[in-house]
Amino acid sequence: MTPSVIAASIAVALIANGGASAQGTGATGLFPSPNPVVLVDSTGKAVARPLNETIVLISIGSGIVAPALIRPLYDSDGRTASGLATWQAGGSVLFTSLDCTAGAHVHGSSLAGMRATAQVQTRAGIMLYVGAIGNPSTVAIHSILYETGCAPVTVQQNGLFPVLAIVNLNTAYPPPLAFQ
Repeated sequence: MTPSVIAASIAVALIANGGASAQGTGATGLFPSPNPVVLVDSTGKAVARPLNETIVLISIGSGIVAPALIRPLYDSDGRTASGLATWQAGGSVLFTSLDCTAGAHVHGSSLAGMRATAQVQTRAGIMLYVGAIGNPSTVAIHSILYETGCAPVTVQQNGLFPVLAIVNLNTAYPPPLAFQ
């Protein structure tokens, strides 16, 4: 038989049997789950859907979906805990006020179609700052919030989006987190 006849025979067989994606694994109990994978918090509440192993998509409400970052949990010897994660921090938020209290802005994301966000560790918990949809703008910045606190600055910064929502991830969705 020629390669084209073999390929055509395989295609006809797949179509007749419902396609390759409808095929079972052949082993009992190993069929794909009809339920989507979700990230669950310590209370058992489904809080997000995975985009990849470290980015999840959270529905903030009012049609706002925002990316949030997670990281593995580690034991005292530095080994990762199996099946457990927590919220990641390390970002910064820029403010038009002198004391990091008003006019919050975040840098844009390089992920297509994703809102701009930043996650910052504060005394209250890890805060997710969610930016607006639209084109970036240049803003006069007078302070920056880091994990270490608020730092006064005076700079014109471009590529910024105004913050529309702030969520305390530790309070709203308490860790440990796990995919189910």
